[in-house]
Amino acid sequence: MKLCFLTPADTPLASSDTQLLDALRVELLQRPGVVEVKNAEAADALILHEPWAFREWRYIDRLVADPVVGRFAYKVFTVNTDDAASGLLRGVYTCLRRSRFDPMLHAAVPFLDQPNADVAAMAGTPRPPARLLATWRGNTKSNRKLRQGLIDRYGGSPDFQVESTDSWLNHDPEEQRHYVELLRSGKFSLCPGGWAPASMRIFESMALGVAPVLIADEFVEPKGPDWAAIALRVPEAELSSLQAHLESRADEHLAIGERAAQAWQAHFRYDRLMGYYADALLTLIQGNAKDGSMETEITRWRSAHMARLNGWTLPQRIANKLRRMVEKDPA
Repeated sequence: MKLCFLTPADTPLASSDTQLLDALRVELLQRPGVVEVKNAEAADALILHEPWAFREWRYIDRLVADPVVGRFAYKVFTVNTDDAASGLLRGVYTCLRRSRFDPMLHAAVPFLDQPNADVAAMAGTPRPPARLLATWRGNTKSNRKLRQGLIDRYGGSPDFQVESTDSWLNHDPEEQRHYVELLRSGKFSLCPGGWAPASMRIFESMALGVAPVLIADEFVEPKGPDWAAIALRVPEAELSSLQAHLESRADEHLAIGERAAQAWQAHFRYDRLMGYYADALLTLIQGNAKDGSMETEITRWRSAHMARLNGWTLPQRIANKLRRMVEKDPA
């Protein structure tokens, strides 16, 4: 298999931070039969690391106009960590919503960034007896309906400890320690969707051996674990009955948490993530070995279906603008 790794020298669509691509290149070139080529036309696949950004419908014009992607998009495979990923390009995604996810074109992967070093330090250590049914700490601004709903409904419950914070990934050391202690004090770790349905909390909970509760209808589980055995799913619409869901499974929390920790060690441990990404990419590339064309890709990008899934139709854009105006000035 001949791979070409796209850098900023090849396309302005590539991230200027090449650390991830460099590490992925090393991993991929260790695989039998994988070789690097510099010629995009000769390559079986082109690997692109897109920088984190919010991309709207005009991004399609940039893809079409790009000197490399605009010619070979049908064999470009991206590594994408956007919270609001569109799914335009084939490749691996941390946050692509289920409604936009096509298993023939996309693969779900865990987060590479691990902002809380205390999670890694405590992974695999015995956890104290849980004194609470469930816990959560996060920023409510990323999903006011769901996350603020948790605070409003369960903030005063003696069985829950749910906390809001204005921090994002800039937590100070004391916040990081408190976060880990909070996670380990609950039988279950609540994992509501934020800007994206996926959150680092899912994988952090697994690492710490705490049973994750997925309250994110659009979350796509990365392949590997038996997710039904290592996590609970509670539909977003059933937030009011969350406590009943958890109480009915409370006796299983240690077993679920232990299985979650084992799955994290087997699939998502930090030193194995680059290999996970490489495996996911190679599987996608091999499954997309058939001939493609730019015409087919552009048709898919500009389809009404793609626009509707991403909220890019004119009525959707108007509705989103009005919603943002109301949220900015509720009066």
